[in-house]
Amino acid sequence: MIKYLTTALLVSLSSLLAAEESVLSYRGDAFSLEGGELLYTEYHELTTKDGRPVARETRYQTSDTEEFAQKRNQYGENPAAPDFNLNDTRYGYSEKVTYDNGKWRVSYSEPDESEKGTLGSPDYTPVIDAGFDEFVRSVWPKLLKDKTVRFSFAVPSRLEWVNFRLIPLQRKEGKLTVEMRLSSRLLSWLLEPVELTYDEKTQRLLTYRGLTNIRDKDGEGIKAEIRYTYPD
Repeated sequence: MIKYLTTALLVSLSSLLAAEESVLSYRGDAFSLEGGELLYTEYHELTTKDGRPVARETRYQTSDTEEFAQKRNQYGENPAAPDFNLNDTRYGYSEKVTYDNGKWRVSYSEPDESEKGTLGSPDYTPVIDAGFDEFVRSVWPKLLKDKTVRFSFAVPSRLEWVNFRLIPLQRKEGKLTVEMRLSSRLLSWLLEPVELTYDEKTQRLLTYRGLTNIRDKDGEGIKAEIRYTYPD
């Protein structure tokens, strides 16, 4: 009798733990900044548990629905700095960041070269790949008070952290728009700012405008406006 009760209890507990996980599926359509044609589409599946991100799977498709890249994020104690692995099968490009034994290990590979190493200590809060969204939510109160925040973003192709400022631009019609610029004002002209608009109520990203993590055939980062849509 006790054995059956124990088994029933374990089954109920397993069901409860499984119920705590949820998956959010949404998409992002990337349009060229000049001409507005559809370049590619991102399909995201974000798994959360108790409101915290656990994993994210992202598939990239051309406008002809041909899948050309895949990315996986695995979240740990710091949601802003997940492990990730991106593979673009069109051009043989890949990049990867993992946190192992107290160190961030980073690598990238393309047809003509590849390199790997470790990242040093960041100057500001470390942010990696899609962990940027989690970072934005963590500093949300400051952004609403019109305060600029700084962070260090991992750039695998350079094997280093790059420092940025996140600057609130405006709040309008229930949306918050922020701008991502290089932290150094003297060097900020080297990279055009990235503009992001969030829904104030859900804190979900609505649009992203600027340099993306997808490259063209010449190995240059694609600039686009990505418009995100979510289930009702």
